[in-house]
Amino acid sequence: MSPAQIRAVALCLVINLVDGFDLLVTSYVGPTITREWGLSASGVGVLLSGGLAGMAIGALFLAPLADRIGRRRLTLLCLALASVGMLAAALTQDFNQLLASRLVTGAAVGAMAASLPVLTSEFASNRRRGLVVALITTGYGIGSVIAGIAASLLIGSYGWRSVFVFGSVVTAVLLLVGLRYLPESMDYLVARRPANALERFNRLMVSMGRAPVETLPAPSGSGAGKVALESLFRGSNAVRTVLVWVAFTIAQLVFYFGSSWTPSLLLKAGMSNQQGISGGVLFSLGGVTGAILLGVLASRFEPRRLTAAYFVAGALMLILFSFSLGTLATALVVAVLVGLFLNGSVSGINVIVPSLYPAESRATALGLAVAVSRLGAVLAPLIAGFLLEAGWTPGSMFQVFAIPGLIGAAAVFLLTRFRRTTEDASPEPRAAVAEA
Repeated sequence: MSPAQIRAVALCLVINLVDGFDLLVTSYVGPTITREWGLSASGVGVLLSGGLAGMAIGALFLAPLADRIGRRRLTLLCLALASVGMLAAALTQDFNQLLASRLVTGAAVGAMAASLPVLTSEFASNRRRGLVVALITTGYGIGSVIAGIAASLLIGSYGWRSVFVFGSVVTAVLLLVGLRYLPESMDYLVARRPANALERFNRLMVSMGRAPVETLPAPSGSGAGKVALESLFRGSNAVRTVLVWVAFTIAQLVFYFGSSWTPSLLLKAGMSNQQGISGGVLFSLGGVTGAILLGVLASRFEPRRLTAAYFVAGALMLILFSFSLGTLATALVVAVLVGLFLNGSVSGINVIVPSLYPAESRATALGLAVAVSRLGAVLAPLIAGFLLEAGWTPGSMFQVFAIPGLIGAAAVFLLTRFRRTTEDASPEPRAAVAEA
């Protein structure tokens, strides 16, 4: 990969990192807000689900704009929106205002969650594509780790609002960096041909060490809307799409249960506030490791089978976690393994999906998959909150969330039975993103 390709991938990773901070920060400030405002367990679940519900809205209604206005422009607009949402959260005075601000931030993150993996896959070489897409998903875990560290350092001296201010400022700074360095998708320039498309295309070609072209390559499809529809629902792709949605929904359900509730459930199990935050941080560190490991293994093993194995291992680790809550050291070690396999499952789906659809509709297709999967992400904190309020123990809750993981494994394994053919989808991207 050329330096320009590496720079594009690295910037997408940093943006995902900030997205992870903005989305998951509530998991760490939630216990403090609960004490200050006297929230019930179900109320905390609603608050934790607010950003995830916004993410579904963004993935469904904002992400498809990437195929019309460009990945770059949509990403920059969403960074601005996320910064405003984080600042609004710091200024809220009651539960409803905070929930509304989390919806706004989540909508921005949801749109970028669908667009960034596509942009990353387009600038990655064929050999490194699986690895770099998996690396991008580590941004959420790293962002969550930073959120936990920021909460530990800031809440005691400046209160929980300062954590949101910190996130708003960092997001705004990244917006300025993106204005200067974030490239546009070359497949978008070829497919949609906006103003000065050839000039912009050639600038990217030169930056990647390649010769400019006299004319743009012919688009690989006959129209974004039509291609998207055919890619999703024509032939055996219809079965694949349903299986992807099922697996993605379950992956989000289990992962966001763990990432949202681990700190609070460790407190409920008798640990201190600092120990709960430490558990959440270790969960996120495990998630980062799991995504990287999956990316490395994806170049050696079939990604569908590998992801199915991650689902099974994640379910087993949740059960093991439920029996380790009585011992701090053991629980913290197992928290790393839980995060490793749960986030690895999400990363695996992100690696699989872009290969199923043509260039013109990847953001739309992934946006729909993300939107559908957010049902699981939204339900996870809500279900956990109501179960906790109903008297369930933390251990029993980890056990019950292991069951969907096995269903997700079956869905991903079935994807190996439905491989894409040339009749099901358009060819791979043009030479713009071919092997460097």
